[in-house]
Amino acid sequence: MNSTIIYLTRHTETTANKMGIMQGWSDFPVTRHGREIIKCLGLGFKGITFDAAYCASLPRHYATARGALDYSGNETVKLISDPDLREANFGSFEGRNSEKTLAEALKHLGYTEKTAVTNLGINGIMDVQNAMHDLDAEDVLGTNLDSEVRAETAAEVLERMNRGMTRVGETIVAHGGGNALVVSSGLSIAHFLIAIDSTLNAKGMDNAAVTKLRYENGTFSIVGPVGSLEYYEKGKASMSN
Repeated sequence: MNSTIIYLTRHTETTANKMGIMQGWSDFPVTRHGREIIKCLGLGFKGITFDAAYCASLPRHYATARGALDYSGNETVKLISDPDLREANFGSFEGRNSEKTLAEALKHLGYTEKTAVTNLGINGIMDVQNAMHDLDAEDVLGTNLDSEVRAETAAEVLERMNRGMTRVGETIVAHGGGNALVVSSGLSIAHFLIAIDSTLNAKGMDNAAVTKLRYENGTFSIVGPVGSLEYYEKGKASMSN
């Protein structure tokens, strides 16, 4: 059986990224620079044949994946949208200032300074997500949202990411192996990768960062660097030559 390799990629830059706004299940337009990032990413993927492609079910994910396929010479590959690959849901905190929201989550966790996030350890991202869930469950913002659209727990994010990624891996294996492009979001990717390797640092992912994974015998393993910009940088360099 051929090897099954998944190129797990964060979406490109959006206006929310530029403005420092919480962007989970909500969506914001891709910026002009974001469109340039997509082109660089796709050109950097040239020479790689993708046998399948998947993305989360929001426009920023679709735009990133479709552009990466087209610019890399994989324009005939069908792109499948899967809601399980979405970013963590921030519930009532969607569309709010990211710095302020992080500070509130850290305060809930017992930290008085934003910089204390570095002391949260490998599970820091999960702790912050759980803090947002707890605060939203208490309706601290007075939004009166229905329970099913409030902030997720870290376990809920990981459960659906595992479900979506396993579906990708099993589908590729069933077709004899090959390469798959998967475009998701930074925090949901981090949840997933930390579950694979608990020694990873819980750091943010840059736009268009790629982590290669091998799927074999029902298990994921990380191949090479985490959150690499090598494909973006390669594509950017090719444009200047």
